[in-house]
Amino acid sequence: MAIDDTHGLGYELVDNDPNVSVLLATMDTTAKWDATLRLRSWERSELGLGSGQRLLDVGCGLGEAALALADDLGVDGEVVGVDVSAEMLRVARSKAGGARCRVRFTVGDACSLVEPDDSFDVVRSERTLQWLADPTAAVAEMARVVRPGGRVSLIDTDWSTFAIDVGDDEIAAMVRNAMRTERGRPSNVGRRLHDLAHHAGLAPVARAEATQTWTRWNPDETPAPDGCFSMQSLADDLVATDQLAPAERDRFVSKIHQAARRDQFSMQLTMYAIVAARPPA
Repeated sequence: MAIDDTHGLGYELVDNDPNVSVLLATMDTTAKWDATLRLRSWERSELGLGSGQRLLDVGCGLGEAALALADDLGVDGEVVGVDVSAEMLRVARSKAGGARCRVRFTVGDACSLVEPDDSFDVVRSERTLQWLADPTAAVAEMARVVRPGGRVSLIDTDWSTFAIDVGDDEIAAMVRNAMRTERGRPSNVGRRLHDLAHHAGLAPVARAEATQTWTRWNPDETPAPDGCFSMQSLADDLVATDQLAPAERDRFVSKIHQAARRDQFSMQLTMYAIVAARPPA
């Protein structure tokens, strides 16, 4: 693969993407981000899962987060993972052989879950709401299927926090301004998790956040910083929002690449998390 082959990254229609293998590999990389690992550790502590409980992971992706939590459920527990991507679930099933409890991965719609009311002790969703047309409906579905007294855990990215520093104030401001606006998807949903939970009738009980930082990247070796989009894709977004003139696109990309080669490159992105409880009946 040429180093500029990876362009935009999107997870709305994974199975129909010609670069599905790139998307799956990127999902695996983002699962290993320091910020992701910190929030998953926090989540596990806050949920305090017990033996025999049932866990639903909405937008489970490659399944590694749900399978890690399966260790807390004992032999009588159950993990159910739902995702729109059959390709992601194929990978998830391949990892499930060593799970202590029952595991079921199924293709499904986060906004219209087929699970019965009050059927899970815990429901989680990580970095999924940002790709949905109606995150409010998805959280309402999670609240429906969790039992009274059960908990819902939401972790998601807020792309309005995305910042890049290559020693050029104009580039930094351009990117910051462009990322403040949501275009076609709720990309800044991370900051709204509390309101989404409250709207669904859930009572927030704990919050957390973690910032992923990139400080080194060699554009001659990899098409993009670990788990992120390419600078060509970023430039295209800026052109689409009239932040960058089309004639300046290649110069913009070149400036960032040159800064990275000089070790004068850094990026930041913050993810937010909330655990909320469904009130007892």
